[in-house]
Amino acid sequence: MIVQSTRFGEIDVSEDRVIDFGDGLLGFPESTSFILVEIEDDPYYFWFQSVTEAELAFLVTRPWDFYPDYEIDVPDDTVAGLGLEDPAHSEVFLLLTVQTNGAEATGITANLLGPLVVNTENRRASQVVQHSTDYSTREPLGAS
Repeated sequence: MIVQSTRFGEIDVSEDRVIDFGDGLLGFPESTSFILVEIEDDPYYFWFQSVTEAELAFLVTRPWDFYPDYEIDVPDDTVAGLGLEDPAHSEVFLLLTVQTNGAEATGITANLLGPLVVNTENRRASQVVQHSTDYSTREPLGAS
């Protein structure tokens, strides 16, 4: 299938790479299908590109590369909804925000409060808001 992207142009991907965020992401309930786009020569950052909205893409990273002590709580109903029978069949990503001054990047923050959990077996995913935690939506990248 071909995914249109304002950031990457046309992306030719297999349909089995589509990640289904059943209820969408917070603030984007209509955007439920994404693909993970790897950044060449960079193992730390990725893009979640919307399959249906060419202009919608989110920069993400795996939490433990920057926050080794990061812990998340995934409620049982979310685990069931994702069909996640084995935690080893999951990936977790953090949404990133890049602060800029003109064209220059001045900092990056990570949303530790709302990680994205992906079942790597069936490609179902959910944004899991953390409760009873000191995590924030704008944690400086690399701070722990």
